[in-house]
Amino acid sequence: MKKNVWHTLESHPELRFGQYVVPNFVSNSVALKVDDNEFVVVSPGKSLLENWPAEWQNENVKLHIIMPNGFHYMGVEAWQAAFPRHTLYASCHAIGRLVEKGVANKASGIVALEDHQPPLPKGYSVLFPPGHRAGDVWLKKEREFGLTTWITCDSFLNYERMSNQPIAKAMQRLLGAAPGLKISQVVKWYIIEDKKAFKHWALDLLETETLYTLIPSHGEIAEREGLGDEIKALLKSRL
Repeated sequence: MKKNVWHTLESHPELRFGQYVVPNFVSNSVALKVDDNEFVVVSPGKSLLENWPAEWQNENVKLHIIMPNGFHYMGVEAWQAAFPRHTLYASCHAIGRLVEKGVANKASGIVALEDHQPPLPKGYSVLFPPGHRAGDVWLKKEREFGLTTWITCDSFLNYERMSNQPIAKAMQRLLGAAPGLKISQVVKWYIIEDKKAFKHWALDLLETETLYTLIPSHGEIAEREGLGDEIKALLKSRL
C-alpha cells in the first residue's frame, strides 16, 4: 500500500485511512467525516497532512484530534499548526504522559474522553479497553446486519509481511509481530498490564457482536467473515 496518502474504504464512505512511518514501523491514521466542516482524526501522521483530501478542505474546518494512547502523538503538533480550530482528546490515563511530552502545556489542554467525546459519525462510539498501560482508546462502528468495526490502538498488529528493513524485520521475528494478525510479545509484556481484564472484556464484547472489520494502529486493515472468531482464538492463545 502506498504510504503518506489517504485511502478510501468502500464499506465506510465516511472514513479515510493512511499509513505513515515512525522509526522502523508503519502506523495508521484514520479520519472520519462528521459533516462538511467537522472531522475526527485518530493518531495523525505528519506526512499525511499535505495530502488531506481536497474535498474535505475549507476555511471553516474544525478538527477533533484523538490520541489513542500516551505514545501516539508524534504528528499532532503539525496538525495543530495546520488546523487552528482543533480540540485534542485522549483518555484520562494517557493525558499525564502526553503533557510530559509537550503535546499540551497542561492537562486541561487535552479533553478527557471519559468526560466528553467529540462529535462522531452515525453508529460510532468510543471504547475504553481495560488493562492497557498507556491508556488505549478504541472507536467502534455499529453497522447494518449486526456487523461491527473496531478502530484499535496497539492491542493488535496486522502486518501482511515481514518488514524490508533489517532491524525491523529482526524485531518482528523476535517478538512475534508479523506476518498476519498478532498480539506480539511487546503487547504482552509492556502494552497490556492486566491481561486477564483485557482478555475477558474483549471476549465478552465479541460474544455480543459480529466483528467484520479491524483497523489497527499498526499494519493492514482486516475485513472478512469470521474475523471475530480469529480474534477470540488469538486472545485465548496469547493472553
